[in-house]
Formats: sequence, structure tokens, C-alpha cells
Amino acid sequence: MNKFKITHIFNDDQFIDPAIKLFESVVPNRSTYFVLKQTSTSFKYIKSNKVEALPMRNEKDEFQFVNYIHKNEISVIFFHALNSKNQRLVNLLGNKIVKVWFIWGYDFYQSWDLINRKLYEPITNKFLYNRWCYCKKKIIFNEFSFWLFSKFKYRKYLLPKKINNILDSNYLTEFYKATKKIDIVVPVVPTEYNLVKKMGINPIYAPFTYGCLEDILGNKIKDNVLKAKNILIGNSANPTNNHVDVFKRLAKFDFKDRKIYVPLNYSGSKEYINFVKEKGYYYFGDNFKPILDFLPLEEYNKLISSCNVAIFNHIRQQAVGNIIALGYLGAKIFLNEKSPVFKYYKNLGININSIKDISQVNIDTNLSFNEFENNKRIIFDIYSRNAVQNKIKILLSTVQEKLSGK
Repeated sequence: MNKFKITHIFNDDQFIDPAIKLFESVVPNRSTYFVLKQTSTSFKYIKSNKVEALPMRNEKDEFQFVNYIHKNEISVIFFHALNSKNQRLVNLLGNKIVKVWFIWGYDFYQSWDLINRKLYEPITNKFLYNRWCYCKKKIIFNEFSFWLFSKFKYRKYLLPKKINNILDSNYLTEFYKATKKIDIVVPVVPTEYNLVKKMGINPIYAPFTYGCLEDILGNKIKDNVLKAKNILIGNSANPTNNHVDVFKRLAKFDFKDRKIYVPLNYSGSKEYINFVKEKGYYYFGDNFKPILDFLPLEEYNKLISSCNVAIFNHIRQQAVGNIIALGYLGAKIFLNEKSPVFKYYKNLGININSIKDISQVNIDTNLSFNEFENNKRIIFDIYSRNAVQNKIKILLSTVQEKLSGK
């Protein structure tokens, strides 16, 4: 394999240090790591001394970075999330540069309204949108309108100008134009790749995982939660958790002295957080325990180790780190069956439950020891250090093949 240099572009996030550690363990000193910043403040999460802060305050900074890429003949750029800044950079880069998009979730689902409007269950949807607003989104963003935009080659001639303008303004976005230039896509779970292809693009698939079980769980890796009793709902204050839709389903159950932990310490508006807190106390009283402050990994692991049931009502890919950790430790996991994560793990043979199957008996009954061992084995096979390092090797081989073909 040719030792091509890799340029990574990150945000300041808690997942970056584990990612750098993994890349350096497989291909040391092959990568340059940049974090785009609007201010000169120090990093909040990143501790690695290999990361360089890159000012990205305006168009001038963007063009300077693109000139740097071309001048130094950099052939591969790894975009960790396709946020608005990264979208603009992708669209400024030449076609000879291999552009790799690591899907994080928010960058895909929040940027593509054809999917975004389908992410919310009824109660959450009602909180976010009034009836007219939702109907308007449904009229504009649907499979037929996207077909008109992307496949109907005579639309410019046969459709009224107003209709063409609506299609272009809603679909021909910076995000869509950037995805058309992506060469390789790296989803969190393979089933997301099918959603990407529904955009009418066909990048090459490659695997990667941010972090491994040994690092995620640390000294908890030999533990289990089979004798724990608390419940975890969701992973953030983002409305895509569909919190209250789950609360209503659980409201009739008897929780005795079990705590219901609900992380609300990042993402989400103040209004939504207040909405979730109000409904949480209404349905569960003193059992409801919202997590409002950021917790260090060790403290968070201690908290989730007290939970033997975890409920994630996301329709999009989300909370995979939590699912990996808790699934490995033996928690009973409930996922929304519309989620690509549910479909992926179910196909692997992991014992995953649908939220539709939640019942008093179901949340009161632990996994059997055989179910626990089966889940643990499959999850370790996918997310152990060796497995994750092997994914990097496959990813780099895929990049090398693309470089050879360009």
C-alpha cells in the first residue's frame, strides 16, 4: 500500500481523541489533524497534541485552506461530519482529491429534509411543528418531488418556473452539492449506506468506528448490569430522541424505586428540555432523574452501569456508543424499529427489542445468561480494538483503490 498522507478535518468533540489514537496505532505519523475554529479559544474536549487549530471565520480562510491543500498536493481528505463549513470546503476542492465523508448523524439527517421530516414520533412532532408547517414540509419534501428534481430531465421546460424554483431552492443545497462530490462514505452502521444512496448518489462504502470497547468501558469491561435495576432513556436533549412518546408508553407501569435517567446535558433547545422535564416529572414523579450537567466518561459509565434497561426511540442512527456499551454489559435494549441501527443489530443476531414490545413484564425481566453471552460475543467481534483497527485497514485499502483509479 502506498503511504499516502491523510488530512483529517474534525470538530472539537469528545470522540476525536479516541479516533486519533486508533489511526496512530494502525498507521502512525501518516495523518495531519485539523480542527476548524471560529475563535482562538482552547479546545473543550480534545487533548491530543497532534491536533492543529485552523481558523475558519470567513470565505477568505476557506480559500486559503483550499489553496494550501492544492499547493501541498494533498490527495486525500477525511471529513469527520459534513457540517456547513465542511460542505463549503468540499464544494471548493478539485475533483482529483479523494473526499471521504464520515457520517456523524446530525450532518446527514438534519441537512436532508427528505429524511429529517420523518424523524419524529407524533407527540414530539406536534411539539416541534404546527399542523400547517408540517403539512408544508410534507408537500415539499417527498419521494415524488425529489424524483421531479433529480430524475425528470425535462422539468426545466415542462414545469412552471415557480415549481422549478421551489425544487431547486429546497433540494439543490450546499449539502446536496457536496454529497455529489463525495468519493467514499463511512456510515456509523452499514444500513445507513442505503439511505445515502437514496439521495441519488453512489459513493463507495467503507467502515470505521470511533473508539473501541476497551477504551469505551475501561475498567468496567469485565462488569455486567444483569443485577442493576435502573432505566436509561435517550442519549441527549435532541428531539430525535422522541422522549415524551416513550414516556407516555411507559406511564402506566409500576417502577417502584427504580430511577429513570434521561440525559439532557447536550443538544436540544431550552424549550424542548423544559418540555421533556415537565412531562418526565408528570409521568414518573420522583423516579424521573434528568441529567442536566456534562459528566466525565468515568462518571457516565458508573451511571449507566446502574441501568439494566436502555430505551432509545430514535428513528435515525443515534446513541450507538451507548448501545454498544450497554449491550455488551447485558442491558436489555429497546430501539425504534424504523431505525437503521435496529435493522443492523437485529440482522446480526443481537437480542434487541422493539419499543413496540415494551411491557411491564419486559422491563422487569433481565436477559437470560445465554442472551447476554450471545450479545457480548457479537458486539466484541465488531467493536474490539482488533476489529476496529482492522476497519481502518479496510478503509485505507478502499482509499488506495480509489486513488489508483483516479
